[in-house]
Formats: sequence, C-alpha cells, structure tokens
Amino acid sequence: MRWRGDGPLAGLPAPTVEPYAPQDIAFAVAAWPMRAAEELRSALIFRALAHASARAPITAPWTRRFQSAAQDEIAHARLCAAVGARLGAEPPRWNAQPVHARLESMTDPLFRAAALTLVEVAIGETISMAMFRAGRRAAREPLTRAALERILTDEVRHQRLGWSAIAAWWPDLPAAIQRALQEEGRVALGAMEQQIAAPALRRLEANAPFEPGYAALGVLAPEARVDAFYSAAEHLVLPRLSRLGLDGKRAWQDRYARRRPT
Repeated sequence: MRWRGDGPLAGLPAPTVEPYAPQDIAFAVAAWPMRAAEELRSALIFRALAHASARAPITAPWTRRFQSAAQDEIAHARLCAAVGARLGAEPPRWNAQPVHARLESMTDPLFRAAALTLVEVAIGETISMAMFRAGRRAAREPLTRAALERILTDEVRHQRLGWSAIAAWWPDLPAAIQRALQEEGRVALGAMEQQIAAPALRRLEANAPFEPGYAALGVLAPEARVDAFYSAAEHLVLPRLSRLGLDGKRAWQDRYARRRPT
C-alpha cells in the first residue's frame, strides 16, 4: 500500500513495524521529531541565505535557487513530522535561537551569503548527505527507507548547489572575506565533528548496546555514523575546500585551535 493525495506521505509505502520489538520502535521513532527540527533550521538558513544574496552583489538565479532549497527543507520537515506521527512519535519541538545567533554575528550581506553557503550548505549538506545515505542503506522498514531516500535526493542537490555557488563567487570575493572563510571552515569542521561524530565515538568507547532493529528503523549505528562522517569530511569536503582555494588540510588539522579574530 502507498498513500495517495498531496500530503507529506503521498507516494510512500505504509509502515511495516510488526517484525520489530516495541522498545526498538520507541527508540527509533524518537529520531523523526529531531530530524524535523533540523530540517526546519536548514529552511531558516536557506531563507536567510536567499535574503542575503538578494542584498549582495550576487546574480538573481542564486537567490531563486536558495529560495527553492528552503521550500525543500520545509517539505522535509513536514515529511519527518508526518512519519514520526504515523509511527507514534511526539510532535517536533525546535529551537531557532542557534540560527538567530549565527545570523546576528554576520551583518555584511556578502559575507553572510558566502559564509552560510560555505559552511551550512556546501560543508553541512555534504555531511548531511552522507548521514542520510548511510541511514538509507541500513534501513529496512519500508516507510523509513522511502522517507530517507526522498530527503537524500534533495540533500545531494543542495550540497552541489553550495559548492557551485561558492566556486562561482570565489574569484570576486574580497581578500578579507576569503581569509574569513578559511576561519569559518576551520571552526565549522570542529563543531560538526563534536555534534555528529563525538557522541557516537563515546558510545563505542563505552560499549553501549545498539540493537540491530534500530538501524533497520533508520537510526545509524555508532560505527556507521563515525565512518560516514569521517569519510565525507576527508574524501569530499577537504578536497573540495582545497580546489576552491582554501587550505582544507590546515582547516582540518587546526579545527580545535582557538578561534582567530577576523
């Protein structure tokens, strides 16, 4: 069975959770409200990016593409909330304050556009793509797998948009902004490692149990999360930073150095 109509679940298969223990389902479905909140934060970033690019000396097509990506992220949030609700999760709760704090630190429209594009879109969506790809690969429950696949398709496009945009703007960016982007990338790599990989590494060090049913229901096993993060960082992000004109190797090596003034 597939849902019909225009709702978030349209075209996706009905869930099949009978093979899984109730405690596995309860653990796994709690991830969907968190995913919805993350997608809403991404929508806010893309919306801010569209506004910044419209105010900066950047051609209109990029602004339209960012606006379209914001709509994608809103659709992802609705999808995640709907999947969670269908599987018995609570409605998502989200905190926009970290996004607002990030935006308040960047008042110049050109720098805001460039920094958000590099960090949140190019780097961030590349890491996100790797996480969704690994989750989709391990998922076995039909609704979960189909929903992750739908989001993954857009994440692939979004990270490509980020790298294409920053590469197109790079030659015309002032030298001061280029230097600031090296710092932005360096700090972002450390922050993303702490947010995404470090908790999984702590679970592995503690030998915390991870039931096979969790992965089948879309929750990445700690070792899979670690592998996906470092593979994406080392084989996708760092080489692309270097091709752009930034020092990817140094950004990675110095990711925990004290933040330098820009």
